[in-house]
Amino acid sequence: MDFKIKSIILWPKNKELDLRVIPFTNNKINVITGDSGKGKSALISIIDYCLGSSKCSIPTGYIRNLTEWFGIVIEFGQKEALLARKEPGADQVSNEMFKIEDTKINIPDIIESNCDRKDIINLLNQQSKITKIDFTFDDNQTGFNQSASFRDLISLNFQPQHIVANPYALFYKADTYQNKEKLITIFPYILGIIDDETLELKEELKLLRKKEKFIARELSQREKMVENWIVEIKSYFNIASELGMLEDNIPDKSDWPYELYIKKLETALENLNRDKLPIIEKGASAKITQKQTQLREFEYKLSAKIQEEKEKLYLIQSVKEATNDYGNAIVSQNQRLKSVNWFINNIEEASVCPFCGNDHRTSVDYINSLNKLKSELGILGNNIADSHKVFGREISNIKETLSELENQINLNRREQKQLEVESTELKSQRQTLNSIYRFGGRLEEALNNYNEISDDSDLNRELQELREKISSILKKVNEFQIRIKTEQVLNKISSLISFYSKIFNAEYSQDRIDLDIKNLTVKFKSQVGREDYLWEIGSGHNFMSYHLAVMLSIHEYLLSIPDKNKIPSFLIFDQPSQVYFPEIKKEKDYTPEDLVRVEKIFEAFSKFKERTKSKVQLIILEHAGENAWNKYKDDVKMVRRWRDDEEDKALIPTIWIEKGI
Repeated sequence: MDFKIKSIILWPKNKELDLRVIPFTNNKINVITGDSGKGKSALISIIDYCLGSSKCSIPTGYIRNLTEWFGIVIEFGQKEALLARKEPGADQVSNEMFKIEDTKINIPDIIESNCDRKDIINLLNQQSKITKIDFTFDDNQTGFNQSASFRDLISLNFQPQHIVANPYALFYKADTYQNKEKLITIFPYILGIIDDETLELKEELKLLRKKEKFIARELSQREKMVENWIVEIKSYFNIASELGMLEDNIPDKSDWPYELYIKKLETALENLNRDKLPIIEKGASAKITQKQTQLREFEYKLSAKIQEEKEKLYLIQSVKEATNDYGNAIVSQNQRLKSVNWFINNIEEASVCPFCGNDHRTSVDYINSLNKLKSELGILGNNIADSHKVFGREISNIKETLSELENQINLNRREQKQLEVESTELKSQRQTLNSIYRFGGRLEEALNNYNEISDDSDLNRELQELREKISSILKKVNEFQIRIKTEQVLNKISSLISFYSKIFNAEYSQDRIDLDIKNLTVKFKSQVGREDYLWEIGSGHNFMSYHLAVMLSIHEYLLSIPDKNKIPSFLIFDQPSQVYFPEIKKEKDYTPEDLVRVEKIFEAFSKFKERTKSKVQLIILEHAGENAWNKYKDDVKMVRRWRDDEEDKALIPTIWIEKGI
């Protein structure tokens, strides 16, 4: 994303003083050099604060005591924007912010809040065109897979002093668990492996699967309800038969399909609605009693069968437990006989016992007997293991049979209960026309309910269409293709990291170097196959080298995918040379070796500027002086030199300190 820092502005609390403006350029390597305690490192905190940080990490002291507002002017495309944020005072952070957008910004002398932090983040999200879709593609919603924000992206823009050579944290804010996990989640999106279209398809896939699950559950519930209705329908059939409402006197058959019951009951209801009075056949009243008897007899048989299976299950489980104990005893005996092999290999046929001085031929025979016993115990152990498998299968089969029998007896009992209720009512009311028509009303309601429940053609059709859509999307977001693309992208970045690490003469730069986006670190694979991670390779020089190499490589790669690049096009490094000498070392005390090593840093920056055609802005905050980049002075613009022998000594001007608030 074309997004660069044009300037940093500080508004003093003393309105009589001039604003503090630090300008930057786009076509040079911007360098701010200075001694320790001059405010260099605070610049990252100021920029981050103005970009909507949830915390204020700007150092306390002169910087916050004397500044009322902190601001930055950013360039994006053909426009500029001024983003400013009030100094929090006694609070941890201030949400009061100010913004103006225009083709050219004129910095106002006095500002007042016209927006808040949330407004600024919304603006930055819109400018980066970051997706609003979250990264949750199943039911496991966490804070790490919520939609990404501009605030997540800037982890790839800053390398503050505590990160630039950190062996355990490669990216800004990734030294905390929550930020690290969020960055891991969105990294494929950052690198363009997963783009907006893929996320939209995955979001659609998530919704379709949710709907598919709902419809499948609805159909399953309907099937269960139909199963229960079938029991009731059979009862209605028997009652209708007793009332003489059936045209043909065909007895209930257990092997009838339920559709035949429905058809005959619908015919009986049609006849009743046409005022065709039913004729009670001779012996019809006895049929329902006969059906009840049949159901009770079947229940007795089922109960007996269930008891038989339970006894069988108990017996097999008891035998299995007994063999477990026996098997454990055999294992224990085998453990005791482990030393037999040692005696066999070390005691010769004829030798003298070192303890008693006697010929131990008898001992050899005894050891051979023990070895034979050990072999027999091994065979027994194998046989017991085989028997456990047989017992396990048999137990599983019995449990399955019991489940089926229990289901059958439940259906039988429901049918009996329904039949008893209807039969009792009919007996009390006798067979009057009034009772027949009342039964007809209940029958009509039951058939309507059944038809409503059983008519699942629309649901089945909708389910089929959903599954076709899911199949189509899965072809477009094929996980195998995503893995292939991930490998291709990481290979390109690996090649770039290797290029930059060689400039630094970093150790392991001849090995295979991979960016590990699942752990947010660098992994090295030697020619002999050994794998090491960044924190294992030691040396501040190596840590710094690979931090810079990774950041430069990622930004160079992102320029190759401009349509998918959401990362602001600037990089800020804070004192990468700290690994060679501490800040307290005076510039005049640098050795030639010090300067050669720091020159490598600027050589890498110069190469990056050349390869990217200055499309990524570089801002370097350094303790080292001009000698460090003298070879590359044509590529460098020294923005500020904050040292005691300069008139401009630090971020906070001397006059601000003298005048105070």
